[in-house]
Amino acid sequence: MKDFESMLCKLYIVFLMGVLPLYTGGTYWKLGDTKYMLFRNVTMICLGAWLAVSLIRGAIALIGGARRLPRLSVTDLCMLAYGGTVLVSALCSPFGRVPWMGYPEWYMGAVSQGMFIGIYFFLSRSCDRSRIPVYAGEAALALVFLIGFANRIGLDPAKLMQPFTSRSWEYSHMISTIGNINWFCGFCSVMLGFPVAGYLKGRGKAELLLHYIVSVMGLVLLCIQGSDAGPLIAAVCIGVSLLYGLKDKKIFQRGLALASGMCLVMAAYAKIVTMMGGEAMAAVPADGIGLDRMAWNGWWLIGAALLVLAAVFGRLSRRAAGKTGIALMLSGGLAVAALAAVYALRMPEGDGWGSGRGGLWRFAWQGFVQGGFRQKLVGAGPDCFANYIYSTLPATQLTPTEGFWTGTIYANAHNEWLNTLVTLGILGTAALAGLYIGSVRRYRKLPLGMLAVAMYGINSLISFQQVLSTPLLFMVLGLCEYHMRNLDQDSAVKTDRDGAAETDKDSVAETDKGGAAGKGSAQGIS
Repeated sequence: MKDFESMLCKLYIVFLMGVLPLYTGGTYWKLGDTKYMLFRNVTMICLGAWLAVSLIRGAIALIGGARRLPRLSVTDLCMLAYGGTVLVSALCSPFGRVPWMGYPEWYMGAVSQGMFIGIYFFLSRSCDRSRIPVYAGEAALALVFLIGFANRIGLDPAKLMQPFTSRSWEYSHMISTIGNINWFCGFCSVMLGFPVAGYLKGRGKAELLLHYIVSVMGLVLLCIQGSDAGPLIAAVCIGVSLLYGLKDKKIFQRGLALASGMCLVMAAYAKIVTMMGGEAMAAVPADGIGLDRMAWNGWWLIGAALLVLAAVFGRLSRRAAGKTGIALMLSGGLAVAALAAVYALRMPEGDGWGSGRGGLWRFAWQGFVQGGFRQKLVGAGPDCFANYIYSTLPATQLTPTEGFWTGTIYANAHNEWLNTLVTLGILGTAALAGLYIGSVRRYRKLPLGMLAVAMYGINSLISFQQVLSTPLLFMVLGLCEYHMRNLDQDSAVKTDRDGAAETDKDSVAETDKGGAAGKGSAQGIS
């Protein structure tokens, strides 16, 4: 049964990392529904089989006389607390089946939240040390990125753009097999952690090269895909990588190499697209970072300077490398902060800030404040943002009246924390914060966990839960927890062995003393 659990777990990791991102049904039309239904059906089957086997194993253990309760980590407890607040909120919600099944075409209700938590416990208890599923997932990730690059030079290898022309909104705002550029940023905020962590901690030259290529592809795509969240996620990825390198100059070197590759490849992409012109230029979103900014010649200088720094850094002493690393991080952080401030100040004031997020966030907060005690405490119910907000505030104030999104109903606040405050209340928001804090404390030494938590966390400030990001985050947390449980177990075994060795030494010493005393007595008698 343990072997079956392990095999099922590996297959499920391949599904989440490889199959789900690539599966499209042949069209962008209702792509979110298509992917969610596949995710829901496969996840229910796998979790159901795992729970059945776990119950059988538990029953056998009880019959065999085992009485020890399962050991729970801080992340386990935070997961259970989050699940409890979701359940209470759904039970108290006045919106019928929506808190359970989720808002139409969104599906982030209590059923989905329960599956996310189930994924964490499934992987953390049933995984093994095999790297094959992760490598298969990274190969699929490279394919997603390749298709994305093709899209951004006006090519359509997946044949998903056939219903649209180069003048269509979809032509520049849908990408690869993921869909909307916002969804793509959410997907990358978790999945990019795998190749980056592999590159930072890898050893073999071939392995490092492959991880590096996929990592740079992802970082560049985040900068050119069109959503303003992308460059911010890329900056956080580089920042976390350099932070890990403050105590290991080899890792810091690799972080600089990632930043250098990102700058050089982005500048090269801009030159190629400019030379191609026509449909290639039409595939670059006009409301993103902008082709003119990507084509800035300064990127070549920055990329070359970072590459030289990476080469020189390895020759510094450990102390000099530490001081240089801190200075570089401080200057880089100040530069990113300055760019972010300029960007924020240039945004339209008031409700139009952040592509309309300013007004949406104001409505979300207003809806929370106007709620009664129960609403503030446990929320309107999982994924009931639209049901509550549109029944509390005048709909005319919330519905866009011009542009591509005219008549759109917002299913969430485009800020995961405000959205949670409205849907799960203060208790749910506190549980979610506890989950983040607990994960950071427990996985702070694991690059994959910290990269995923940091990148997903920064994206959550301007984005939302969806089927191509949130399940993947819980998957990463499950993999990290499995690793930590193994470390704890190995540490316990080592302690037991050391204790047994000390006991054996004491026994031998006592035996030697007794033998010596006996020998002396015998000599005295003789």
